[in-house]
Amino acid sequence: MLTRALAVTVACAALGCTSLPDSDTTGAQVYARRCGECHRAYQPGSLTWPMWQYQLGRMQTLFVQLRKPWLSSDEEGFVRQYLEQHAGGR
Repeated sequence: MLTRALAVTVACAALGCTSLPDSDTTGAQVYARRCGECHRAYQPGSLTWPMWQYQLGRMQTLFVQLRKPWLSSDEEGFVRQYLEQHAGGR
């Protein structure tokens, strides 16, 4: 029988919920908190920076359509900087 910790680890690995790079930074924390409100916070390395730019624009449009407040300018800056720094395809 699996222990609880092992079961959580296995489930987390299957769902892709590994820890974010530089998780103690403001950018990672804002990204995890705000983007994780509606879906899991995807690994920054899973997309290139141009792909992240597209996704951010797409999400901003979706927020407008759903009449949800978008990120504050500070939050958006932290998220953009974080994703650009850790994007894949380098």
